[in-house]
Amino acid sequence: MDNLCIPVYNRPDLLLRCIASIDIPVDRLLIIDNSIDKSCGWQAEDAAGNNPNIKDVWVTYPYVNMGVAASWNFSITQMRAGVTFISNADTEFGQGDLERLEMAMLLDGPRWIGMNQDWRVFAINQEAVERVGLFDTNFHPIYCEDCDYERRCTLGGVSWGFIHGTTQHVGSVSWKDSELAKRENTRTYVENLAYYIRKWGGRPRGGETFTTPFDSGGPLDRFPIDLDRLSRL
Repeated sequence: MDNLCIPVYNRPDLLLRCIASIDIPVDRLLIIDNSIDKSCGWQAEDAAGNNPNIKDVWVTYPYVNMGVAASWNFSITQMRAGVTFISNADTEFGQGDLERLEMAMLLDGPRWIGMNQDWRVFAINQEAVERVGLFDTNFHPIYCEDCDYERRCTLGGVSWGFIHGTTQHVGSVSWKDSELAKRENTRTYVENLAYYIRKWGGRPRGGETFTTPFDSGGPLDRFPIDLDRLSRL
């Protein structure tokens, strides 16, 4: 595997477990440390050094929490690879799952592939990004960015789906384990959902009525960045 990218917000213990479970050779491991105290990155470097499958580790420390969509975009643009592999930090890989995901991406054509019906770990190729664009960073800091991409891929003819594996995903620890993030999530989730409905004319995964963003007739990668909204979120 050429690369594996893992954004992290908190719970370095789960990140270390994730890194320890990497069971195939990885040339470059990219850690995006979105944590408040920036303590996850250096722990990740130590953990990567203890896993003989990891050849090199890169850690970046954004000034503020980039959020999920922006972190995924950073991973894609920094790796500049034919296929980019991205994982949640609260994931523990099942034996052989990364290899199966890598094999699933060998087919031709634009595609992304996840695992076990969610985005706990996924791979996306360059052709998919060229077809429908990067992730919409107006979804911040988390939620609805994945539904938006599924919608765009479906409309744009990008193949997508999931393979089965034993990879475990704790899920939503970025806000469940922080009282501040928990309070903020009650606000930001509602705003992200409202933005999704404005963009697609209905709720995610079945309620959409628009076939272009904002019913504009424009391209699928159209999402003018709303800096005021991002600052508010």
